[in-house]
Amino acid sequence: MRQRQPPDGERRSTLHLCYDTSSVVVMAQIRPQRGRVTFAAIALLAVVLTVFVLASPAGSQSGIRLGVDVASFSQRATAWSSANVVHRSAAVERAEALGKQAAEAEAEAQRQAALAAARTTTTSSPPTTTTSSPTTTVTPVPTGGPTAEQWAALRNCESSGRYDAVSPSGRYRGAYQFSQATWDWVASFSNPALVGVDPAVASVADQDDQAFELYDRNGAGPWPHCGAYLS
Repeated sequence: MRQRQPPDGERRSTLHLCYDTSSVVVMAQIRPQRGRVTFAAIALLAVVLTVFVLASPAGSQSGIRLGVDVASFSQRATAWSSANVVHRSAAVERAEALGKQAAEAEAEAQRQAALAAARTTTTSSPPTTTTSSPTTTVTPVPTGGPTAEQWAALRNCESSGRYDAVSPSGRYRGAYQFSQATWDWVASFSNPALVGVDPAVASVADQDDQAFELYDRNGAGPWPHCGAYLS
């Protein structure tokens, strides 16, 4: 298709645009050829200039806001790092203090256990007390006479079996209820050392011997009522 050539004497306007987004520079070069610049070219130039003029402040403001955000983030990071260092230092000190307390408590527990063990091993056994039972001399009953059971029945009848018994009048004394005169008479030929001894305080053996001697000489007669147990 053949291009239409402009008439002689007219100028063809050629618009050359170049721009730089960083410095927002817009240049318009108009090379006059023939004729006058058309109205459409001028209008297009105005639109382009308006767009870049309006866009330039926004871009600058965006760059400024970005710088402010980065600085704020840097400050927060520095503050967080400092706080973290302080927190870690405090945590380390606290851990060391707790470890020291635990070690001291364990040492104290071991010391107490050692003391308790020492007290247990050094405890002396309680002293033993030996109690000797009183010995009672039983006078053997003479053969051929009353049995031991018969003599026990006689004592039970005369004094309820008590060797220190004393009659209400005080005259008859001991398990066999001797009068002092009868006691001294028997002692004079059986055991003179017993003469004058109170029958109620004489030993069990001496009282039994005196009763056996009296029975050998006079039988059950000296005990008019209770002597029946000896028959």
